[in-house]
Amino acid sequence: MQEWPATTKILTRPRFVPLRYRFIAVTSFLLTVLLGIIAFIVGLNQSHVIRINMEKRGLAVAQSLAATSKASLATYNYIALEQTVNQALEDPEVVYVIIHDKEGRVAGYSGRPDLQGEVLEDPVSRQATSEGKNQLIQESSWGPDGMSVLDIAVAAYIPGSNYRWGTVRVGLSLGAIYQQIRKMSVIIGAIGLVALSIGVAVSFWAAAGVTRPLGVLVEATVQAAQGNLEQDVRIQTRDEVGILASNFNEMIREIRTQRDQLEEQLSEIRRLQQYTEKLLTTMSDGLISVDRAGEVATINPAACEMLGIQKIAALGRHMAALFGDNRPLLEYLEEMLHNPLGNTQREIHLHGIQKVQVILAEASAILDNADRIEELIVNLHDVTELKRLEAEMRQSERLAALGTLAAGMAHEIRNPLSAIKTFVQLLPRKHDNPGFLEKFNRTVPRELDRINNLIEELLQLARKPRYRFQVLSVEGLIRECAELFEEELRTRKIALRLDFFPNPLPNFRADPVQFLKALQNLFVNAIHAMPGGGAFRITAIWQQDSPFAGNVASDQNGWIKLTFEDTGVGIATENLKHILNPFFTTKDSGTGLGLAITHKVITEHGGFMEVASREGEGTAFSVYLPALKEGVSAGPRIAYVV
Repeated sequence: MQEWPATTKILTRPRFVPLRYRFIAVTSFLLTVLLGIIAFIVGLNQSHVIRINMEKRGLAVAQSLAATSKASLATYNYIALEQTVNQALEDPEVVYVIIHDKEGRVAGYSGRPDLQGEVLEDPVSRQATSEGKNQLIQESSWGPDGMSVLDIAVAAYIPGSNYRWGTVRVGLSLGAIYQQIRKMSVIIGAIGLVALSIGVAVSFWAAAGVTRPLGVLVEATVQAAQGNLEQDVRIQTRDEVGILASNFNEMIREIRTQRDQLEEQLSEIRRLQQYTEKLLTTMSDGLISVDRAGEVATINPAACEMLGIQKIAALGRHMAALFGDNRPLLEYLEEMLHNPLGNTQREIHLHGIQKVQVILAEASAILDNADRIEELIVNLHDVTELKRLEAEMRQSERLAALGTLAAGMAHEIRNPLSAIKTFVQLLPRKHDNPGFLEKFNRTVPRELDRINNLIEELLQLARKPRYRFQVLSVEGLIRECAELFEEELRTRKIALRLDFFPNPLPNFRADPVQFLKALQNLFVNAIHAMPGGGAFRITAIWQQDSPFAGNVASDQNGWIKLTFEDTGVGIATENLKHILNPFFTTKDSGTGLGLAITHKVITEHGGFMEVASREGEGTAFSVYLPALKEGVSAGPRIAYVV
């Protein structure tokens, strides 16, 4: 678009003489050649008519053969097709007849039964059998003498179907056409020679003024083709040749500009290529790319080291041959090639000679416009050391928890044992003292019961009880638990409020005895957290999602969220992460097993529990339970206040 203003400026120069006006003067001297031109046009037209008639004849023959061969092509009756092509050869102008089936193989070849079933690889045959061309006319040579023939190909379709069942080819000899054309050329040449001899002398004089500047332009184009772009053609003819020279100069300048830009872009591409190669070489993660056929296109040194392969031997090889020993990786690549939009991240274990490598693989697919995969890029991150550190950390946490458990058990058992030991030591000296015996009989069984209760709670925490699940109502269990503590709440001046939404809430599946114990522990914790009174609110709502990931049963419809909020003393931030540990307690009395047992019961019911607290402001325990599908309906919010 930038060239148009310059061109327009050149066209509007003063004294512009168009080139056609100069040739008008020349044509007055060339009227004598008019006969030759007419003769040439007549001869050309006659040749064209002959050629058209032959093409029509060939198309008619090919279409007729295609119509008669459809049934044989559909049934693969190669014998009938061979007979058809041999019969068609009886026409003297027909050189050969070939019928290809839908796969491009030769179904019938006149005079050449040995080629039946073969695929002809010559360019004419490939063009004739290519898809998307219903008919095709080509010139070619045939036979050992190189006879010129007109190859006419017609596609054969089964009626009522758009599926191409084969191709019929007919070869017609061009000898007769060329003979007629030669005769007419001799006649036209004789007439034209006389006219040409008259016009040659005049054309030399007329063309001299045009060919000189054109010769300059031709030489300039030759120099430009050889790479010489530093030239400026000066032609002052004030006609089309002058405009052509000006446009040529403008084109040369534009090409120079484009060349400079391309050189800069090529330099940038090379820099980016080097950067990419260095990045792939130095990155610690492995990177593999495979195409849609499963052949490895790219692999970096880190991946070669992880997989124990050579980069030179890997490029271009199929992944099945390259990663056959690493079966988990091969299965992952095959799955990603078939389903690139699935779960693209996976942990893969590679079993080496000395150790097992844990690789975190993540794939990303490059898709074409039809959403078909073009290339799959896989990132391999070695997390073996990280897994080892995680295992060591979990072992340390287990040992720490075991130490806390042992310390708690020792503390809880030591006190009653100390009392029992004291009475046992005094028993030989004071066995006749009635007051001592009465105290002995009262204290020792009580301390033994204390130890027994502690052991029972530990067993309840450690073993898996035999749950008897039933479909229960959340409102019923919470109200039952509230009635058990109603008097204690009133005595301690604690206001209880129950909110349920929707009404009714969906049911859930639970063991009523075990789940009621868990609720009682949450009530006890809230009551003990408010020694001076306060407010205790329990909210039960239904919601579709939960903040926890987990398997969802087929009969589950969302979650029931129970929230137990108190206005008590709260829990210190540093203690929040320990409250579910056995024997951890901030109370003056208690074993610290209540919340651990509650968490165990809720987890075994398919639920989750979380806690939020701020010291001096209160605590909120949230319990998520899987809701059953039946019984979910919207209703008014109801409240129950004690």
